[in-house]
Amino acid sequence: MEESTHGNVRDPACPGRQLFDLVTSRWASLVLVDLQDGPQRWSELRRRAGGVSDKMLAQTLRELEIGGLITRTVQATRPPTVEYALTDLARGATAALQHLQTWAEQHTGDFAHHRQINTPSP
Repeated sequence: MEESTHGNVRDPACPGRQLFDLVTSRWASLVLVDLQDGPQRWSELRRRAGGVSDKMLAQTLRELEIGGLITRTVQATRPPTVEYALTDLARGATAALQHLQTWAEQHTGDFAHHRQINTPSP
């Protein structure tokens, strides 16, 4: 009997669910979209993410690396230079995330309007 190579993101025990949760997490999705522009250093990722703490960025990068979505390359310079880059696995997800980012930016006004009219007054 052949085992399925596809996951079920609705099953909490499925590794596909873990992958889905990671890719769609707040900071990981921003980092993945930013890395579409090519390899980047820590300071550039932190600057572009806007508001991420050092601890959260470190945790996010570690989880993305463990999941096989990014690579971490240390160059033998003084001081050492570390760059992060997308893997082939991540490239498919980043295209979808880029579309979602564009959609969110295009609909910021609509979202703000609905939040304003639907938020109860104190």
